[in-house]
Amino acid sequence: MPNKFACELPHGGDLTYASAVFGEPSEPWQDLSTGISPWGYQSENIPAHVWRDLPASNTMLCRAAAEYYQSAPEFIVPVPGSQFAISQLPQLVPCGCVALPAIGYAEHGKAWQQAGHQIVFYSSVAQLCKLAEQGELLHAVLINPNNPTGDVYALNSLESLHGALQGVVVVDEAFIDALALPSAVTLLPSLPRLCVLRSVGKFFGLAGVRLGFFLNGGAFSEPLRQTLQPWSVSHPAQWIGKRALNDRAWQDAQRLRIHRAQQQLSTLLQRSLGDECSVASGGLFVTLRGPWHRLMFFYQGLAEQGIYTRWCHWPEPTAGNTKGDAWLRLGLPIDGGVRLARALKTLTL
Repeated sequence: MPNKFACELPHGGDLTYASAVFGEPSEPWQDLSTGISPWGYQSENIPAHVWRDLPASNTMLCRAAAEYYQSAPEFIVPVPGSQFAISQLPQLVPCGCVALPAIGYAEHGKAWQQAGHQIVFYSSVAQLCKLAEQGELLHAVLINPNNPTGDVYALNSLESLHGALQGVVVVDEAFIDALALPSAVTLLPSLPRLCVLRSVGKFFGLAGVRLGFFLNGGAFSEPLRQTLQPWSVSHPAQWIGKRALNDRAWQDAQRLRIHRAQQQLSTLLQRSLGDECSVASGGLFVTLRGPWHRLMFFYQGLAEQGIYTRWCHWPEPTAGNTKGDAWLRLGLPIDGGVRLARALKTLTL
């Protein structure tokens, strides 16, 4: 099992980096590196006072979030993006050994490491539960669905995992909205050390408003609230977020749109690459897993044609493979994959 974080190139949306490495493309960049829905929730005619005045209260936002997540309002802490909770929570819990997915969103590892925790990695929930039963862990982090691998985890292991640990069990559900998966939020009333992270940016295509939620039914919500600066969640973010969370018709249409686009992208990739790489879906993204050299060829070839994707690989070689495994994550293209299909054709001839 690797003893370092999986290596990623800069965060999605870093087209400055892409331009510096690959040059400016002949067409504008198509950024498929983020996993953010290309179809964003539209809010027109935002009242002038929303831009002018500081937010008086987040009560209405919490009620909308409680209805959407099927949780109690008192369990919910609005935050300026789930990234805020990722960075702050490790500083609010006792230092100890924390288990993280060996391949996963690297900001989790950075935050726990910077807060002084000892980190161990797991490659499956079964392995995680075994580590917990052996008494080697204080805390654990799960990502469901996992970014970038697309792996999904059943909730039936969370209760036993929670019982085996003295610390927090964190479940990052930033990408779950697009999938028909049960949420860990349903377990909050009975698992007081369970912490769930949700994002408005991904499914609703509203990453720019910086809005997310931290949910906990125990003693961890208030310490996180105390870390927030006054008006951390802006008035426009609250106004737009409340409407997006309440708009059931738009949500249903968005899920159907995303499902169709995900199937279309998966089919395109499978048809283009054949059996040389496996294809997994995280709803808002599709991830290829295969030989390092092959996926690097596609990453570079697509970037040279102005299509930027997310590259990830083991930081150390594995037995029989001097470069190790690699993953290439692609978000949903807004053009139905027309430009991507053209680029892939030049790479697979």
